[in-house]
Amino acid sequence: MVINSKGASKYSSLNFAKDVDMPVGIKIVGNKIVNKKFLLNQIKTVNNTKWLKLPVIELIHEHEDPANIIRIDQINCTITGNPLELRDKIQQAYNNSFNNYPIPFYLDSLLRFSPYCKLDRSLPIYANYFLGFNIDYIEQNSNVSESHTKSQTCNLFYKKTSKGEKMLSHGGWIAIDFGTSNSTVTFYDPREAIEPNELSLEQKDLLFKLFNEWLGSSDSKLPGVGDDEWQEYIEQVESNLGKSWPEIIDNKNSSILLEGIRQLEISLGTRLDDPIYPVVSKKLNEIYRQLFQLPPLQKERIVLAKIDKNLPQDTQITSELELVGVNGFLEVEMGEIARNNRLAAMSQETTDENQEDENQETFWRKIESKFHHSPKRYLNKTRKKGEEDKIKIYWQGEEKNIEYSELIQAAMKCLIELTENFKDKPENKKRYDSGKFYRVIVTYPTVSKPENRRKLEELVSQILEQKFTDTDVKVDVKKDFDEAIAAAIFYVWREFGGNQTIGIEAFKTRCRRSGQKWAQNLMVLDIGGGTTDLALIRLLLRNDSPFDPGEDRGAGGRYYVLTPELMGSSGHLFLGGELITLRLFRVLKVAIVDNLLTAFTEGKLKDDKLDLLIRGLEPRFLQQDNHNKYRTGSLLECIDKENPENDPFYSTVLNYAEEILPTRWKEDRKKLQAFYTLWRWADDAKVELSKGTVEYDEYEIPPNQLEQFIRVQQAIELGEYNPGIKLSKQQLETAASKVVGEAINIAKELLESRLPKDSSTGQKEPLDWLILSGQTCHLDLVRRKINEIFSNTKNDFEWNPARITFVPDYAKLATSIGACYGMSRQQFTYSPKSAKDKLKEGKSELYIEVNNLLYTLPCAFLRQVVGSLEPVFQARQPLYKFNSNEEAKARSEWFGVLPTTNIYRRDFESQREILWAKFNFEEIAKQIGIYSQNNNQWYEGFQAQFEVNQTLEIEMVVCRGKPHYLVGDQVDDNNSTLTNINQTISEELKTRKEELEKANIQEEVPQAMIIDSELQWDIAIGINEESPQLVFKAGEKLDDIFHNEDEGEQTTKETKGAISKDQNQKPRPLPAFPRSGKHTFYAYYPSLESPQLKEIYLGTLGFEENQIKDNCRYYITIDDQSNLRIHEGEVPYWISDQPEVLKEKDGCVLRVKRSPIEEENNDEQNPFSGVH
Repeated sequence: MVINSKGASKYSSLNFAKDVDMPVGIKIVGNKIVNKKFLLNQIKTVNNTKWLKLPVIELIHEHEDPANIIRIDQINCTITGNPLELRDKIQQAYNNSFNNYPIPFYLDSLLRFSPYCKLDRSLPIYANYFLGFNIDYIEQNSNVSESHTKSQTCNLFYKKTSKGEKMLSHGGWIAIDFGTSNSTVTFYDPREAIEPNELSLEQKDLLFKLFNEWLGSSDSKLPGVGDDEWQEYIEQVESNLGKSWPEIIDNKNSSILLEGIRQLEISLGTRLDDPIYPVVSKKLNEIYRQLFQLPPLQKERIVLAKIDKNLPQDTQITSELELVGVNGFLEVEMGEIARNNRLAAMSQETTDENQEDENQETFWRKIESKFHHSPKRYLNKTRKKGEEDKIKIYWQGEEKNIEYSELIQAAMKCLIELTENFKDKPENKKRYDSGKFYRVIVTYPTVSKPENRRKLEELVSQILEQKFTDTDVKVDVKKDFDEAIAAAIFYVWREFGGNQTIGIEAFKTRCRRSGQKWAQNLMVLDIGGGTTDLALIRLLLRNDSPFDPGEDRGAGGRYYVLTPELMGSSGHLFLGGELITLRLFRVLKVAIVDNLLTAFTEGKLKDDKLDLLIRGLEPRFLQQDNHNKYRTGSLLECIDKENPENDPFYSTVLNYAEEILPTRWKEDRKKLQAFYTLWRWADDAKVELSKGTVEYDEYEIPPNQLEQFIRVQQAIELGEYNPGIKLSKQQLETAASKVVGEAINIAKELLESRLPKDSSTGQKEPLDWLILSGQTCHLDLVRRKINEIFSNTKNDFEWNPARITFVPDYAKLATSIGACYGMSRQQFTYSPKSAKDKLKEGKSELYIEVNNLLYTLPCAFLRQVVGSLEPVFQARQPLYKFNSNEEAKARSEWFGVLPTTNIYRRDFESQREILWAKFNFEEIAKQIGIYSQNNNQWYEGFQAQFEVNQTLEIEMVVCRGKPHYLVGDQVDDNNSTLTNINQTISEELKTRKEELEKANIQEEVPQAMIIDSELQWDIAIGINEESPQLVFKAGEKLDDIFHNEDEGEQTTKETKGAISKDQNQKPRPLPAFPRSGKHTFYAYYPSLESPQLKEIYLGTLGFEENQIKDNCRYYITIDDQSNLRIHEGEVPYWISDQPEVLKEKDGCVLRVKRSPIEEENNDEQNPFSGVH
């Protein structure tokens, strides 16, 4: 195709807005460009290789005078977006295209760059990129030589379309707790329901379980009851039922079981004076208590998804992942099937001694790339340029690079699809709603960085968008709840049990009165598989009666509102059950080596490796009277203790063990099998010992497996020797002590820093309730450590050691259930007035204000300045919605801008701060040409402000000079704007002319609200009420700059104005709206004595009662056209996404992107780093 500066292409194009007399034009052209978007779907095949066509970039010499010479000095093209692998290929394609023209070169009439990108795999399901292209050039002619810069942008995207039946959407949502070791999924289903007085499925299952444990066998007699008396009692009940108790339980008919319980009660009622009565009565009450403490999931339409293919009754699934496909989205298996397939794959390694090491290495690299034990750890993987963002895999004879994020995305996709498969099973189809989930709640560790939270949201959004391509469904991914807050929501809900009326009154008895409310402080300590998460929450319960004074209340039921306030949160990304397993793994590894060295020393076996190791041991590990013999237990004593890292021979001992049992596979994948074998034994030992399911508090490594491991994998000939290895509960607790102690110390520091003070005594309030969550809390050690650390007399807080809650059945489930229930509270608000009928029946109602947990900062944020950290946001600072569509936020003060800004998170005073966000203003300054290497003060005149939202994402905005505001267009809703109040005042004063003359007013009353950009009258609200409030004061200058957008145009009109401010010159929100939902505004002239003269009604501004947004503040502005506006949320800045505005437009605000932060790469605490 031929084109010149005068011609037109058959392609649609993006034309750079030409400056006057600018001689160079840039076009980005292609036949798929619409509204600056280019669809990446043009693929051609040449010699079996697929090539993706990219947008063409044209440089056009547009000057009519041929004497003008254009010299191109710099070409720069940047591609940003996801996924990374295709992005890098597109970037390389453009770079290759530019490399054909060495810089500098001269532009004649037209130069076209037509890149193609080589594809070695299918296009991803979803891709979204931003292409930025700019050139530096010099225009030369006989008179002048001038430098210029030009740029152009385009959005490149791809979304795979689906054909066939329209995708149906599920009417509920799904909550995912993607764990390091195990994951759970819970979903809300609109069709799941039970009759009001019927037991839920969970309650029925528990009832059968408890009665099976009691009456399911012949040995069911309770202690303290005689044999004859018990036999007579049971026979009477069974006679009335016509069935034996084992038959009733085996029948699984809940109606028959409930009738059996009724007969137990009836028969017991005839034995009030018999010894059997108190014993059986106590047993039944214990069963009822457990039954009604069970959270009523089915009543709330919440379902626990059972998604493990090999364990269909389990409500959790191991997070281990097996890669089974690499086209488009990665395809994976998860759960027990992935674990079993890994074990089967590892057992296939040939033992042929002549096999080349290279082939073995390839075999184990394939194992490593196919199976991933803990994919959640990739979310915190170190982010560096280049290959560090990718993992190399071997697939069907080829070597491929995939991104770590793709594995996380594949795991989330698998969990969603497994849940949909569970829901759509034949036996469940009639019970649950059909369709695919389009609403997903993801949880994350409390101290997970903002980048990782956002990444998780983006990955799940891409999955859902692909599902609902070509539909009107708007996918929704929520990340409102971190893991500790989600668990807290579950336990607070559970506290009120199956009977809400009784539960509320019982809860009140455990609270302290705080004015007209009941208060309680609770902490959730969640020690999970990989992380520790904590939340400190204050609960306030109030009676919010919907009845008017004198109204009939019937039987007197009460409407309660429970408001949880987040006072602080903290955690640790590497303290969890897998770190305990790793420490026990080291103990086991050294214990096996110790056993073998002892057997060799005692002559029970012979092996050259053992002999060689003993010869090289340090004297500390040898017998004193014979330095050629190993001293039994000497290696193990260095590792089997609470702080082995403090032993000077710690690393030496681990290196000795590695010589006999090599498991460090990072540089040699052949060692993977040995690592995973020892890891499985250590993890099994931890689980069994922590639950107390083994005899004598000892776990024996399976003897046959151990013998095979030593003989076959380690090639040590045992002869007749049988190396029996046992791990004890004491060894487990020793290995766990440091991990558990560090987690509880974080809790202690958080309590000392964040517990509120009692307003009457000035002393800190106590911790009333401690909730333990997470599988690691099965350890008895956890409670003992809590008592030891919390009961220290030096602590600056009190706590209630009798009020510790741990529910083993929900140790892992609490997070996903809490997130799911929290979402339902957000979706279905409840009006007190609608509850009146139930209250008149004597039933109490409870509404939990879950959203309030999102409206307080749980930690402080600080900015690094020279030699110190200065506060930016305070812990417990409130957050408010800036508008109805945004998350709750807070804005900081304005600060002087720095070349590089580091923001740190601090959970409590003694904590080592966490680098949370990083902003590079110097990079922007260089990009727009305001940076000066010779002037250290180049950034003076610029100021920065920070915003933090409810998920703790921090953004920085920068402007030069005082910020300008965007107040909307000129035509506004009558409810939000009072227009031209100058005219209102002028016309009103005309009607009062005679009254003013009679009053003999000496001064001249201003005939308008605004004269020369200065307010002449006060503006106030509620002047006829008890608490009038001044909004603007006469004499205030309109010293803010407002911009009004012209409808359909990209330009703005500038005008002067003012925002209502307090005495500290900070924007002042309006007080709460009256019942009408509207504030009444008056102009007020104080020097006029008569209210009839000095008050002028201006009008009302506000909303209908149901339109007033929860946790949103409202502000008032006035402009020099005398338009008074009400704003929902903070008045927005006049903002741009183009960095050049900092150079060209004073007051225009630029939102600065965060710079990437490298995560700590803690190989020592990561079990799967390959160094153990």
